[in-house]
Amino acid sequence: MTSRTIKYSQRLGDVLRCLPAAKYLSDNGHEVFIDCFAQYHGVFEMTSYVKAGHRQGDIIDLEIWPNRYEAFIKSKKTWHDFVYSHPEIKGADKTNIILDRLDSERIKGMPEKYNLVAPFGISQTDKRNPIEIIVEARKQMGEKDFYVLCPEGLAISGLNCYTAPTIADMAKIIRDADGFWTINSSPVILASAVRKGKETIFYPERGASEVQNVWRFDGLVRAD
Repeated sequence: MTSRTIKYSQRLGDVLRCLPAAKYLSDNGHEVFIDCFAQYHGVFEMTSYVKAGHRQGDIIDLEIWPNRYEAFIKSKKTWHDFVYSHPEIKGADKTNIILDRLDSERIKGMPEKYNLVAPFGISQTDKRNPIEIIVEARKQMGEKDFYVLCPEGLAISGLNCYTAPTIADMAKIIRDADGFWTINSSPVILASAVRKGKETIFYPERGASEVQNVWRFDGLVRAD
């Protein structure tokens, strides 16, 4: 068995979007690793076909930032079309993220039915106002059992906030929500894997930044 290492250092959403490439390589008989920052290694607790690694076998460098960002923007291709144009992964099912080791256990302490909004992100070019999204989501979904998915160290007074201790817990809290609203960040990438057929209200990046948006999946509804 030959080894392949996909190089994509950051961020979480992009590491997740590399999983179809890893699955494709694995299905073709390779032992597959992804070389990313340690804070994203929790992804590999949810997959059987790829693990964290550094320079194992042939290197497939898919990373856009910083060296290929200008070429990406000039190409006018979507993120997944640009990245998956690499000859070694062209045959991958590029919008199908498989989390085959994510168990069905729910997050302890959460109500049986709840609604969730994930309005925060880091690397968006088209920035959305998280407070405006929270207000609108709460207005539409109601105040009862309404939760905000918050990054570590952030809490909002007067609202139920949840910070996922692991990436798997983030996937579960998103999967099991009745209603889910989010922006173009890692939570919507997880939603594409765990909420197929369940409605996800999505605030996309707009204008020239459209190319960075998640692919359309069953249940995804654009907010604007």
